[in-house]
Formats: sequence, C-alpha cells, structure tokens
Amino acid sequence: MPEILDLGMSDEEYLQLIAQGRDPVAEKICLLNLIRAGVPPEDAHRVVPILKKSQRSTDEEILVKNVWKQIRS
Repeated sequence: MPEILDLGMSDEEYLQLIAQGRDPVAEKICLLNLIRAGVPPEDAHRVVPILKKSQRSTDEEILVKNVWKQIRS
C-alpha cells in the first residue's frame, strides 16, 4: 500500500508549483532525505527548489556545494 505523504501545503500551492514545472512530491521526499542525511532543515528547504535547475546563480551553486559537503561529512 502506498505511503501517504503530507506535503504541508494547500491544493492551490500544490498547483502553483506544478505550473512552475516543479514536482512537489519529489521535492518533499528530497527534503526529508536531506534532513535525514544531516542537512539542517533551513538549508534543505533553501536547496531543494534549485537542485534540478540546469542553470544556477553563483550563490545557488555555493549553497548546493555546501549542502553536499554536509552530507559527505
């Protein structure tokens, strides 16, 4: 039986993310996995939306690299 995942958002918020080309379910799973891997929740919330971006700003790249360093240590 599939697990029910509380996304913590309204249907309208969910649809807005879908309209932006984002996948709220995949992002929530990624968020939970990052937190389980030891990434502080604040950092995980900031990095999840930019992980799948093909082009990131310099600040976004630094954030992603810092999160991966946290996971590796």
